[in-house]
Amino acid sequence: MARTKQTGRSPKPQNGSPSVESVLATVRAVWTTAEGASGAEKAKLKKDIIQTVSRLKARIEGRLDKPVVSAEKEALLFDQHDDQPISLETAVVTPAPPRFTEPILRIYDKDFANHVLQHLPQAVKFNTVEGFRNYLADKIRFNSQAIRRRAASYIVSRFFPGDVYHADVPLFAAATAGQPALGEALFYLACRTERILSLVAEDVVFPSLAQGGVSRTRIREYVQAKLPKSKSAEAIGQSIVRSYQFYGIGIPNRTRLNVSLREGCLASFAYVLHLEFSEPGMHAFEKMFEGPMHKWLLWDQQWMISQLYRLREVGLLSKVSEIDRMRQFTTKFSLAEAMQRIVALAKESPQ
Repeated sequence: MARTKQTGRSPKPQNGSPSVESVLATVRAVWTTAEGASGAEKAKLKKDIIQTVSRLKARIEGRLDKPVVSAEKEALLFDQHDDQPISLETAVVTPAPPRFTEPILRIYDKDFANHVLQHLPQAVKFNTVEGFRNYLADKIRFNSQAIRRRAASYIVSRFFPGDVYHADVPLFAAATAGQPALGEALFYLACRTERILSLVAEDVVFPSLAQGGVSRTRIREYVQAKLPKSKSAEAIGQSIVRSYQFYGIGIPNRTRLNVSLREGCLASFAYVLHLEFSEPGMHAFEKMFEGPMHKWLLWDQQWMISQLYRLREVGLLSKVSEIDRMRQFTTKFSLAEAMQRIVALAKESPQ
């Protein structure tokens, strides 16, 4: 019988896909190569590897609607101890970075809200940010290809910051296409990435509730004060007002943006609630009241309480408690785990 020549390589799987051993070997080789760098470059390369793994983990969780690591007592991957160097032999996956980081204060003179409402539901057909960006560059209604590409980049950076394809965004958009719930969710997400929009929402629009709204002049003056070197204060103010209008949060006229406390949609409430409180746990009503759900979306507090009870009835929350001054609700699922239920809720309760 002829001997099989030993090559020292991991055997290739029958179906042609790389084996887990070969993937681990590749990752180990990348890490080892980074170890050979010097000083700050080594730290930067290791950080890049860790962030890449974290983004991949987040993508898989979003696509499969379940966590990659479910055991709470798992050790952290790439968790460095002071008394030992980081190595792949002792490494496990790091927790994913926060979904929302503090956005930079930048120009917001192109809201593209009408285009977003039309096209974002189509993102569910693509598996990557790049695929959706190419779709936008082809489909957005502008004559110039260069303008279409710029518009596509604006939209992607706004709703997929860092080019991370968070699958919950297209899933929710597809389920609520043409419904008010989509506008509410998109306004929230836009505020998360566009700092000037959230600042105006909190510092100008929300305090104006008692007056029924705020003048366009006041919005423009606030923008100019926050961006004193910008020559686009007028355009930014118009873009902010259009965002309130197209996403259904306020009603503008020629001189004012009219707003009031409002009731929203159950599906968008469930989605935004799980974006705000993305991990299972107990949360105080006050934290919800003091945050974006009230100050950005202008949802009425009593309406929000009633929606908590509705979510408990459909199984998305495990408990809602109002005992004396202790008012709390308890979420059962992470955002990834809740998405299928939220999508089903959007289809059952479109308004």
